[in-house]
Amino acid sequence: MGKKVKYSFILFLFVLVWGGQSNASAAVVNEFQVSPGVKYKENQEIVNANNQNIRVMEVNLKDPYTQLELSYPNPLNTLATTSRQARENTRNGHRVVGAINGSFFDMSAKTPMYLISYNNRIINSGIVASGNDQYVNKPIAFGIDKQGNPLIDSFNMKLSLNHNSNTYEITGINKVRNNDNLILYTPENTGGYTNTNPYGIEVIFKNASKNKDLEFGDTITGVVSEIKPHGDSTNTKVPEDGFVLSGHGDKLALLKTMNLGDEVQIQLNIDEKWKGSKFMAASGPTLVNNGKVELGMDPNSSRARERAPRTAIAIDKTMTKVFLVTVDGRNTNSRGMNLTEFAQYLVKAGAYKALNLDGGGSTTMVVRKQGDDYATLINKPSDISERGVSTTFQAISTAPLGDPARMELSLSKGGEILVGSTITVNTMVLDQYYNRLALDSSKLSISTDLGTVKGNSITLSKAGKGFVTAKYGNVTKQIPITVVSEAAKFKDVPSSYPYYREIKYLTDRNIITGYTDGTFRPGNTLKRVDAALLLARSLNLNTSNVPNVQFVDVPKTYRYYNEIAAVAGAKIMTGKAGNKFDLNAPLTRAEMAVILQRAFKLQGKANVEFKDVKPGSFGYEAISALIANKITEGYNDNTFRPGQAVTRVQYALFLYRSL
Repeated sequence: MGKKVKYSFILFLFVLVWGGQSNASAAVVNEFQVSPGVKYKENQEIVNANNQNIRVMEVNLKDPYTQLELSYPNPLNTLATTSRQARENTRNGHRVVGAINGSFFDMSAKTPMYLISYNNRIINSGIVASGNDQYVNKPIAFGIDKQGNPLIDSFNMKLSLNHNSNTYEITGINKVRNNDNLILYTPENTGGYTNTNPYGIEVIFKNASKNKDLEFGDTITGVVSEIKPHGDSTNTKVPEDGFVLSGHGDKLALLKTMNLGDEVQIQLNIDEKWKGSKFMAASGPTLVNNGKVELGMDPNSSRARERAPRTAIAIDKTMTKVFLVTVDGRNTNSRGMNLTEFAQYLVKAGAYKALNLDGGGSTTMVVRKQGDDYATLINKPSDISERGVSTTFQAISTAPLGDPARMELSLSKGGEILVGSTITVNTMVLDQYYNRLALDSSKLSISTDLGTVKGNSITLSKAGKGFVTAKYGNVTKQIPITVVSEAAKFKDVPSSYPYYREIKYLTDRNIITGYTDGTFRPGNTLKRVDAALLLARSLNLNTSNVPNVQFVDVPKTYRYYNEIAAVAGAKIMTGKAGNKFDLNAPLTRAEMAVILQRAFKLQGKANVEFKDVKPGSFGYEAISALIANKITEGYNDNTFRPGQAVTRVQYALFLYRSL
């Protein structure tokens, strides 16, 4: 093998081996700035011997143009995909540049399961599950407090009723009444009715001091106007000026003490750290606390141990950066993580506090790619298509449209372009805030020294390598271009390929051909049957009148029987043990040397100094002849590697030199 061949082959092997091990360690798959305060990064990693595709959006809340918001459904019993919610919340000066799915929801009722508040208003009072095997078994939430700081912490929501100087706990607001619950229903409940079963008592109040847009800190009053007894199956309508208290089980006793005309006071409170918050959304379990793994549920429970897609929200130690994180799952490229692995990864990524969100088929991330107007799906949901969800966390850019700051160019044709072709230059201009600007064609100039420009089209008139240059305002961008006088036959063998001339020579004469997809595949291993075909063509052997050969694996019905018989009859290639031709065996370098010497009757001898080719070994004389005819020089480590398989490009090069 010549030195040029060696270097090309080593490069090919490097690409092949490196490409085959791309999942063997952490590798950045994609990374870009989304907006002034938002960065996106995608990693492909192996965690505990499992492939994982991990995406992180870093949201810097210290950036003056960056905010984090909660999106929730209106009405509450509706679902929408994360990308749809992001699009619908995008407007000038308020662009959703990224989002992830939020907390858990009831897929049947399509309602959120846990506490949601927005601008201190109670959107959904939610529940807290019982049992350490449940995701949300403690009252924990993520939110933005009244100072604008991100917060992951516990909360203590206090909903209480005062009647006749007695105070009672209210279980929730506008939610399904379950056993031993006392529920407050307002006109904002779905449909304006309580929708309860007949196994409780409902007290109807009018003249409410407030019954809509309830907030933490509110104290509301109302007067009893009607009492519906236990067993009444009619659906209770909530008065427009009132509310309803609906009780079951151990809450019936207190409702029985009420009489028409009684006044009650209802107080809605939450601990001070959450009062007045911009928003808060409960979820769970806790994954990281104070920079350490702290799982807020039984790590040995089936839910925690399940390997699944995951979503989390996290805060760094400075409490200024929020990380929106997803891990795909249930596919070969990304198996998904259990909760302990997820928490460990978040600690490694810099999380000081982290909270688990809804996962599985709900795990979704959308990002505004550079040049796009809207955030679009960027991960691979396990349901294949994007699932409708209840809440989302959205990264917002409030930056205005600015001045041209960066430009991206692309050509309508890539690779080598034929002289005489006309191509289109596609231009995208971004401002300093990564917003795409509307293009003013009067401000755009395009030039190249390889053709003539008209508008954004170029007619290429000269072969060579050069650039297409675009200027827009103070921004200049170049893109390299290669123009050739004739088109390359194979898309993986451009004219710049080191052995383009040799491959072209052989393919022009139909000695060697490519594949139906337009590739040559120079690195593919050559089989013995391939070598026979190439020799028959290059030597113009008579394949019509061939001798009878008796290879057990080459019946006369085999489609290349004549070519193999012609080569064997010319005593260029022989069979192997057991009278087999061994059609699909890789051709070795020693075999290649022998058949080339026989085929082209190479004369001459040269000293064979390769340390792996000894006198008397198979191919020794043929290798000597190849050296004498300057067809090969071997490798720089003084080896010939006679047992190594030959690639298509190596054989093409040796065949070209022999011819």
